[in-house]
Order: sequence, then structure tokens, then C-alpha cells
Amino acid sequence: MSNRGRIQSENELSWQRRAYERHRSRVKTARPTVDVNPPEGRPHVSFNAKRLQLERERQARILRENFILLNSARSCIENDGYDEEEAEEKLAEEEDYGEEDQPEYESTISLDEAEHDTRVLTHAEAGECLHNLGKCITRYEYAYLNLDASDRGLTDISVIASFKHVRYVNVSGNRLISKALCALETIPYLQTLRADRNRLTSTELKPMPYLQGLALNWNKLTDTSGIHHKSLERLELNHNDIRTVNVDPQILVNLRTLELRGNALVSTAGICCPSLTRLFLAENQIEKIEDLGALVNLMMLHLRSNKLANLDGFTEQCRSLNYVNLRDNELSRISELRKLDCLPNLETLIVLGNLLLKEEKEEKEYRRIILTMLPKLNRIDKDPVLDQERNEAKELLKKIRKSESKFEDSFDLRD
Repeated sequence: MSNRGRIQSENELSWQRRAYERHRSRVKTARPTVDVNPPEGRPHVSFNAKRLQLERERQARILRENFILLNSARSCIENDGYDEEEAEEKLAEEEDYGEEDQPEYESTISLDEAEHDTRVLTHAEAGECLHNLGKCITRYEYAYLNLDASDRGLTDISVIASFKHVRYVNVSGNRLISKALCALETIPYLQTLRADRNRLTSTELKPMPYLQGLALNWNKLTDTSGIHHKSLERLELNHNDIRTVNVDPQILVNLRTLELRGNALVSTAGICCPSLTRLFLAENQIEKIEDLGALVNLMMLHLRSNKLANLDGFTEQCRSLNYVNLRDNELSRISELRKLDCLPNLETLIVLGNLLLKEEKEEKEYRRIILTMLPKLNRIDKDPVLDQERNEAKELLKKIRKSESKFEDSFDLRD
């Protein structure tokens, strides 16, 4: 490292150490602020004791982490070394939806504050939200890469745009409208943006060339127009009021995971990105499967808790699809599952909670019947397929063929 670069890095560390000492002092002496002459209808105390305690704990946790990172950075400077791969791994914190229900979010903002206050994030407060010291992209310097300003009741976050080196921004749990979120469009190297639990009504943002992850869960979105980020790999729009999907496959060429759980979709139409590998559509009102033929790389399809009564729409073009979750739908005829035979690599099928399973005593029988139609399955519902079940399914198929019965007459379970 050159002497000039070393001096710049050490000066930055010195400034951040002084800032750390000031922040620690403020956390120790923080008190609820009292408005002596509050306007009518406004609370006298700006935040209660519980919130103050939570804020102190959060600040203390961030400061401890920053102190460790500062020492780590000093060691890096002295040894002239830095593990960039390790820093990148810390930025890639993602959660996948499984089969279990997701927890409800609880806001930490008081009702009085939510109704009356205009809350602007100041530069000093934004500095307290910084963490994860790492290497800058453009210069051989170090800066904080993550900024977490969640659960603060904010209505204005424009100051965040002045932190040009941040790559991960979390502004969840605030009171941001769509216009306020647009302030982050100018951050040049932003890779992940989380804005869950706000008041967003639009996904419209100017293209951000490095954005790979965008999460806008628990807002008031009604469609998906305005998403034009070419590097986007993961898009989360769960628990909104989205009724139609409109994504441009010519722009979202890198999109791998799309989450639309808990919306108001009635069809899968409009989801036409060939790059998709995982699609989560649970807890909608879907009655019809459409446009799946375009999803040639799709591996996982999650359709739990919808209103599917038939399985028309699956096609052999979904050659990579190996996991399908149809739990808690309205399938009443087990012969509908035969329509999945067009999927050459289907290995896992979840069908619990449908009308085709009338009694517990039929569990063994329905597994055999499904294997008769879909012999390549390795897992049905929660349990793997056993060799004994495969042999029993083969014997059952021989009997059906020998009796020259129709599949529908033989397979659909009767009352």
C-alpha cells in the first residue's frame, strides 16, 4: 500500500473512532424528550421507556460491532491484506421460503408517532446506522458497506444517498411512501435494498445497474410495473395487494427467485422470465395455471393455499421443474395429478390438504396411486418414496391395465 493510501485509511479510522466515542456517550446519557407545550393531540413524550431501552440495546450492539470492525480494519492496513470474498459473503444474507408459515411482522412504531410526526433521518443518525466495514469498489480505501435504518418511523431518508459506498440498505419498518424511496436511486453501487413494512404503492424506481436483491414485502403494491434493474437476481413482493404481474424478460435477464406470496393473484399469467429457477406463489387466489411454458429453467414451484381445482397448464417445456407444492388447494380428483406426467424431472410433490385425501386410512393407497401415475417421484408430501411402495404401485398398474379400466375410474377416490 502506498504511503498516501495508508495515511488516508488511518485518517478515516481516526475519524470513525472519534465518532464511535461520541455515539457511545450519547447512548449512555439518552433520555426521553419532553415537549413542554405540545400541540393538541400530540403525545407529551416522544418515545416510551420500552422503545428507549430497545434503542439503547440496538445502538450498543452496533457500536460493539463497529469497534470490532475498526480493529479488524487497522490490522488489515498494518498487514496490507484484505479478504474481499469473506466480506462479500457477509452481504449475501438471504432467506428462502419453506413449507412452514412465515411469522407476522409487528411494528415498533407507536400509534401517536405514526399519525402525527414527520420523521427525517439526519446525517448523524444515518452515521449511527452504518456497519460492516469493507473495501471500496473504486479506490483502495475502506468504508462502511451496510446501512440499517429499520424500525425508526422515518418519512424522509434522502440523506442516505450521500453515503456513496454503501451496498446494502435496510429501511424496513418505517413510513416511507414511494417518492421517498426514490431518494436511493442515486447510490451508485447499491446491491441489496430492503424496504419491507412501509407505505409503498409503486415499484417504480430508476434502473440501478448493480442492484441484485430487492425486497418490498408488506406494502400496498398492486402491480409489478417499473422494475428495470438488469442485475436483479432476487425479487420479494410478498404480502401486498398485487393482482397482475408484468415483468419484462428482456430486462430481468438475471432474475432467479421471485416471491409473490400473500397477494391477490388469480392466475400465473405474466410471469415469463426464462431465467427463473424458484417461484413462490403461496396464499393467493390462483385458479388457473398459465404461461409456465416460458419458465424453462424453473426448478421449484410453490402454489400452497390457492384455489386450484385442476392442473391444466403444466407443459413438458418445464423440463427443469423438480419440486411442486400443491398443498391446501381444491383438487378433488386424484387423476388430475396425471397431468404432471409431462414434467420429465419432477421428484417432489406436495398434495396434503386437498379434497382428494378424504380419510387418513387412504394415505397408503393414495401414495401408491400417485406412484402409478408418476413413477419417477422420490418424495410425496413429507416422506420419501420406499422401494416397497414402488413395487406395490407396479402391481396396481398391472391390475388396472389387465382390467382395461380407465385411469379416472380406477384412481379417483370414492366417498
